[in-house]
Amino acid sequence: MLSVSQREIVVAGRTPAGTFYGVQTLKQLVAGEGASAFVPGVRVVDYPQMRWRAMFDDINRGPVPTMEYVKRQLRTEAAFKLNMHSFNMENIVRFASHPLLGPEGGALTPAEIRELAAYARRYHIELVPQQQTFGHLHKVLSLERYAPLAEAPYGDVLSPQQEETYKLVADWYKELNDLFPGRFFHVGEDETFELGEGQSREQVRAKGVGAVYFGHLRRVQEVLKPYNRRLMFWGDIALSHPDLIGEVPKEMIVMNWAYGGRDDFKPRIKPFKDAGLDQFVCPGVQTWNQIFPNNDTAVKNIVNFVRDGQEANALGMMNTQWDDDGESLFESAWYGVILGAAASWQQGQLDTARFERDFDWAFFRAGGDTFVRSMRSLGSVNTLLGVGTTDALFWQEPFTAAFQTQARKSADKMKQMRLLVEGVEETLRRDGGRARRNRAMIPAMIFAARRFDHLGRRTEVVEQFSRDYWAAYLNLGDRVRVGRLRRYHGAIYNNLREMAEELSLLREGYRERWLAENRPYWLASVLARYDRAVGVWLAKSAAVEEAMRSYNANSTLPSPEEFGLGSRPQP
Repeated sequence: MLSVSQREIVVAGRTPAGTFYGVQTLKQLVAGEGASAFVPGVRVVDYPQMRWRAMFDDINRGPVPTMEYVKRQLRTEAAFKLNMHSFNMENIVRFASHPLLGPEGGALTPAEIRELAAYARRYHIELVPQQQTFGHLHKVLSLERYAPLAEAPYGDVLSPQQEETYKLVADWYKELNDLFPGRFFHVGEDETFELGEGQSREQVRAKGVGAVYFGHLRRVQEVLKPYNRRLMFWGDIALSHPDLIGEVPKEMIVMNWAYGGRDDFKPRIKPFKDAGLDQFVCPGVQTWNQIFPNNDTAVKNIVNFVRDGQEANALGMMNTQWDDDGESLFESAWYGVILGAAASWQQGQLDTARFERDFDWAFFRAGGDTFVRSMRSLGSVNTLLGVGTTDALFWQEPFTAAFQTQARKSADKMKQMRLLVEGVEETLRRDGGRARRNRAMIPAMIFAARRFDHLGRRTEVVEQFSRDYWAAYLNLGDRVRVGRLRRYHGAIYNNLREMAEELSLLREGYRERWLAENRPYWLASVLARYDRAVGVWLAKSAAVEEAMRSYNANSTLPSPEEFGLGSRPQP
């Protein structure tokens, strides 16, 4: 309860957490600045619609956040009344019982975990480990020491045929139980695609893949029973075997994930509700494989999934952030994180327009809607271009027939996109200083705008180079026309080298953004992508220079196909 009158402010709750959340509401109500700041008279009786409101961060497939950054996540999530934070872990904990695991420079030590768990408790957040126990274990199973436990050689899935599998799970969770105080373990169990392809092939043929999967799930539950924790598991495989959902132990919690922008999630929720199982709805902030989160999809996914979860009396919401391609930056994800927090606290379907009206003040302590509009603009690029993942487009080899075709078809959309993101960058550079909280997101947004702009610029350069080269190749006797290719070669400056220079600057910008939130571990593998892309442009520039020398000597040019320039452009 929060009461503000002319004479006093009263914040009260039935629990310390309730009082803490009342203070967060009070902080959001402060208006004005300095001596003119005030809190409007108000009485708020507020409580969450969902018991558990969680954020899930994949820290195992590239970015491993620093201790300070995890603490920033926890503080910020608590300010918006999230009360659970979970890590995706495969090979990221320094286990005493298995010292080969935990990469040098990229592992959480026991001391660090204890420190983070204690820090989270100060903010009324429960820290939940998700240590995989079935699939997504390639980094473990690629080691010769653990290879015999793989369903398929050096694969991703632990084999339920090996008793050593369950000893490994027992070893892990014995240590995790000491490190993570709380009432939950998340055992993973998703995307076990290799099950039945190797050691368990005969058992799967005899019983069916669903029966073998659920048998393993029950074994894991038995192994972990002494710790008296409620076990969470991802629900995707169970949904593929609806006739067997009833075999899931009732004390387990289904983590029901879905990431599409659907209007109705009830068909995905109903099978678990009908089976009498507790569940979390698990939408996503749409960061994975993206230059900037696809917020158009995130809004529909988060708002509608949480709405339907509330109606079905779901135990909670766990919003997810994955690092599929190993280069996602969490700092770009705050719009989706806060959207999930608001949707799971409030009753019914979140009013997105009202949410965005208040966002800049609540998150940045800035009036107006400048920043949220910038987020939505950057987050609309997927829709504008009609693509699923923008990182894949960014890293696509430019000198191929496929790229040429795509560049010609998307020329108008790329121009629209460049104008959009350049407008965002201009706005943020002009007004970014107005943000008095969470300023770290501003440079992350500017960097995303620069990457998008380079993507569009690259498409334009390649498409024009293709036209110029084809025109020269088809008119070898016209030395003036062929001479126009000089703009694409030269030791000092040319259009192709310009792309390499832009990428070099982006490389340094990415390095800076990465180190602002993550440990150096894994960074080199992402920077190598920039280095390779730079090399492609420099090599093509050198090839054009060599082609021009050849032309000056014998009046011939290599064919456009040799340059990867695709078919002849239409006039």
